[in-house]
Amino acid sequence: MRIGIVWENGVSKWMSQMFEPLMEMEDVDIRVFVGERNKFDVSDVLLEKEYLTHRGEIVNAISLLPDSMVRIFKNPYRRMDFYYNSLRRYLKGYHIVECHDSSRSLYTLADLKKIHGFKLVVSYAENIPYRQVFDEKTNYIKHHTCGMIDHFIPWCDTIKRVMILEGIPEEKITTIYTGLDLNLFNPAPKDTDLLREYRIEEDSFIILYIGKIVSWKGVHSLAYVARILRYNGYKRFCFLVAGRGAQMKNLKRIIKEADVEGHFRFIGFVPYTEIQRLYNLADLFVLPSYPAMTWQEQFGMVLVEAMACGRPVVSTDSGSIPEIVGDAGMIVPPGDFFTLAEKIALFMDNRQLLDEFGRKGRKRVERLFDARKNAKRLYEVYRKVLGDS
Repeated sequence: MRIGIVWENGVSKWMSQMFEPLMEMEDVDIRVFVGERNKFDVSDVLLEKEYLTHRGEIVNAISLLPDSMVRIFKNPYRRMDFYYNSLRRYLKGYHIVECHDSSRSLYTLADLKKIHGFKLVVSYAENIPYRQVFDEKTNYIKHHTCGMIDHFIPWCDTIKRVMILEGIPEEKITTIYTGLDLNLFNPAPKDTDLLREYRIEEDSFIILYIGKIVSWKGVHSLAYVARILRYNGYKRFCFLVAGRGAQMKNLKRIIKEADVEGHFRFIGFVPYTEIQRLYNLADLFVLPSYPAMTWQEQFGMVLVEAMACGRPVVSTDSGSIPEIVGDAGMIVPPGDFFTLAEKIALFMDNRQLLDEFGRKGRKRVERLFDARKNAKRLYEVYRKVLGDS
């Protein structure tokens, strides 16, 4: 079984860990295609890689004249394709090709399927019905490609319900949770060297946030929570914030105005293979996301990573979060920073509660989000699509 993964410019260790266990199966030959403008370092990606370059695309386009020119002029919008001519060459002989929903790569692969005859499987993350109508190009891609997709794999059942609501036949849908490498993410003692590096006292209660510093992640709530905790008499705590984004300046302004600067440490971007050290440095993980008209939390992988490291989580009722967390964490209403502070304080006051939720989280991840187990389910879907089972 030859499997190609085309994840546009988002190839990373985060996405590859779900597919890497397939490499151990005797009848599987799997490869990921990496674009020249890929957003992430792929040195830790174990999948065999095929690199796509702009120069190679031009050479392949010339060899396919006049078809390649017709393709360009036929496309209704600019930048519709993802290395169409290169993938047309490389994907010959593949049985399964997987990509993600409403993307340029999906648009490209839907047409290449007509040429090469592979089965097209799409990982689906969208959990707002008809969201694509807010962007004409995305709307076109979705309607142009939907009939060419052989099977859909939503990341969770919250997404599956939206897909059914939109009219996708249930028999073409199989939910498979995005998997995690449990050898990479597991409980470990706090790293005292990191504590010294970040200037955090050993007896400080550490509340970790990892993610984009953007408005819809609710990061400004962290400043409000810090102020509430201080107002209620808590002194030995620290918010450790890892990530970058457009709201960093505003977040720091609020923190300064609230006079809680001493309770925050910002550490910027951390490579994916190193962030387990941060989870294990924390006492608690928080994700204060809230929904917007065109976005709500699609999965919340950071929650799974934290639970895998035995860290309790507090998050919000946004999108797929309640399904992912289950009973292994605490959920509060989006934007309710008073309740968020209250739940955090519960954990600060009760070490037994920390340990209890930490254990529950780890067990939940082992049961539902183990990449090795979920890759086997993925393999069975591929076999079913190919008619082998």
